[in-house]
Amino acid sequence: MESIGIVKAKNNNKIFVEFTRESACGESCESCNAKCAESEQELFEFNNNISAEVGDIVKIKTNDKSVLSYKFLVYGLPLLLFMSSISISYYIFNRIGLINKDLVSLIVGILSFVVSFIILRKVDSRFGHISGSSILLEKM
Repeated sequence: MESIGIVKAKNNNKIFVEFTRESACGESCESCNAKCAESEQELFEFNNNISAEVGDIVKIKTNDKSVLSYKFLVYGLPLLLFMSSISISYYIFNRIGLINKDLVSLIVGILSFVVSFIILRKVDSRFGHISGSSILLEKM
């Protein structure tokens, strides 16, 4: 995945690069009423490893495998925990003979989102510094 942006600010060893958000629905957005392709600017902070100055045009490249694995973690892990915790708790509460097994299983499922959030925070703090290797900046 590649995007082109402009360096808008520089502070010590950090640069702030502005990117135009790409549309998710394609190029013919004139007929679309969703307004998802309105040109929104996003500002990201990077380490200035390329000696960029304000006004320089830079290209960001990301490793597709890393992006897909992060997407699985962020979206897939909570979904898997939610579905499995509801299924397992419903089975257990049904075997016990609990009257409100549906409601209690839903509460257990919602608590699984809290658990997945804690897991994602730990993974992010542990591997956050490594993720810089999957993002490559270059001057154009």
